[in-house]
Amino acid sequence: MRSLNSLVSKLWLTIILMVTAVLIILTLVLIFFFRSYVFNTTETILEEDIDRVEEMLLTEHDMGTLGNTSLLQEDNLIILYDGEPLLPFSALDEEIYNRMNTENITDETLIIDDLYDSMYMIKTSSLTRYFEEDLHIIMYRDLDAVNQSISGITVIMFITTGILIIGTTIFAFLLLNRITRPLINLKTAAYNTSRGKYQPLEVRSRDEIGELTLAFNKMNRDIKKNIEAVLHEKNLREEIFSSMEEGVLYFDTDGELIYSNAKGKSIYAALSSNSHEKEMFISNVLDIAETKASRIERLNMLNSHYQVSYTAVVSDNRTYGTIVLIRDITELVKTETMRSDFIANVSHELKTPMVMLSGYSEAILDGIVTEPGEVKEMIKIIKDESDRMNNLVNELITIARMDSGSDLMNIEGNDFMYLLEDVGLKFKHALNEKEIDFVIDAEKESVYFDFDYGKIEQVLNNLIDNAIRYTEPGDKITLKVREEEDRVRFSIADTGIGIKKEHQDRIFERFYKVDESRTRGKHGTGLGLYIVSSIIKRHEGTIDLHSEPGVGTTFEIMLPKNHNTD
Repeated sequence: MRSLNSLVSKLWLTIILMVTAVLIILTLVLIFFFRSYVFNTTETILEEDIDRVEEMLLTEHDMGTLGNTSLLQEDNLIILYDGEPLLPFSALDEEIYNRMNTENITDETLIIDDLYDSMYMIKTSSLTRYFEEDLHIIMYRDLDAVNQSISGITVIMFITTGILIIGTTIFAFLLLNRITRPLINLKTAAYNTSRGKYQPLEVRSRDEIGELTLAFNKMNRDIKKNIEAVLHEKNLREEIFSSMEEGVLYFDTDGELIYSNAKGKSIYAALSSNSHEKEMFISNVLDIAETKASRIERLNMLNSHYQVSYTAVVSDNRTYGTIVLIRDITELVKTETMRSDFIANVSHELKTPMVMLSGYSEAILDGIVTEPGEVKEMIKIIKDESDRMNNLVNELITIARMDSGSDLMNIEGNDFMYLLEDVGLKFKHALNEKEIDFVIDAEKESVYFDFDYGKIEQVLNNLIDNAIRYTEPGDKITLKVREEEDRVRFSIADTGIGIKKEHQDRIFERFYKVDESRTRGKHGTGLGLYIVSSIIKRHEGTIDLHSEPGVGTTFEIMLPKNHNTD
């Protein structure tokens, strides 16, 4: 069925039907013409014979002497004079005569086709006007030979027609196949073009099909060029959208998401997890598409903050959808919050020692305290608070330098075990005073790798100082060092009071401090662990906290052996 729908089959069938119809009609016309011609010729011959017989009869004029004429030798001749035959009747003559009398046939020319299984043409003539009695002449001729000739010619004509039809079929198929082959190639090439395969066709002729092939090749090149341009623009647009920090979402007028970049997709997925927030968001999208008015609003979701900009897509006064730009301002909000907290924390941290400095100084200056012991104790408090303020200022300067990048790192090869000896000597007095057991657990006497000696020393100082502060006499602090293939792992573990679970996730934030009761009068600034975390990150390392209240705390640090200093 599919082959019958092809162009070749349709054209082929059309040509065959047309040629067949023409040949059949022509054959029938020729057969009819030949039959008519033969019948007319036979009738003409009969007329000539009758004319000859009439001439002889008119010449003799004596019917009594008619038997002595040459008419006796005439075949297929009947002469009736006053109803009686003048010539002997043959059986065929008698049958024809009887048939004419029975059917009362008076035509001059007639055909009888059921006489002895043969067909005869009969011609009659009357000479009554020249004689005293009725005189009729009847001549006939057998048409079997004519019919056989017509039948033979008919067979020949139909055979010839069949041969011509077969020849025409083959010729038409070959011709049409030659003509339509380029069209089939064009169809195949068009399908290939639709699938992105732009292959030019060979031009085999300079006729209309060849010109069509040339036009198709040009169109194919233009399509390829346009598609490449569109893909380039699309890829460029995708690159631009993908590199944007803002999320881009495009919704149609029904609120269905049509396009989104990677950032927008992740934000929309997070938004979709909250049915209420998503419902409000889609409501805003539909409202913008209806009112065609732009809008900017802020969206707060869990611990994330977004600035959302809605814009209707309008062309020719028709709205196609809504473009939504979502900017993640979580870090900005955190920075603003951090700035506010920083000012509040610094003010708070400075206010307490300044009040104490001012109060104890006034007490000494006003002479309220005169006992040498009390004066010495107040001066010691003033000294401690001054040191605390100095530490706070130094830590703030360190943080400012790290944030601005002006605090340059001096990462080079150093012996980590040598650093541990220096740190151990520095805290020896404090450890002995609090009766804390300090143990260094190392597999090697020398662990040599790249690190900033001063910065890692600051890390160890802060961690060991915290461990001493949050332990009791008799507790233990263990500094464990392990060298691996491409990194060094060390940890500082104490058996102190530990840190509650709710504080562990925020312990490395600026100015974050747990409850003051843990320090037993020794207050920190909340910046030490933040500085530690920043130094470790600048070394491309990691720091992890493991703590259990009442059991102890462990800070585990991993540093790479080879550091990229570029």
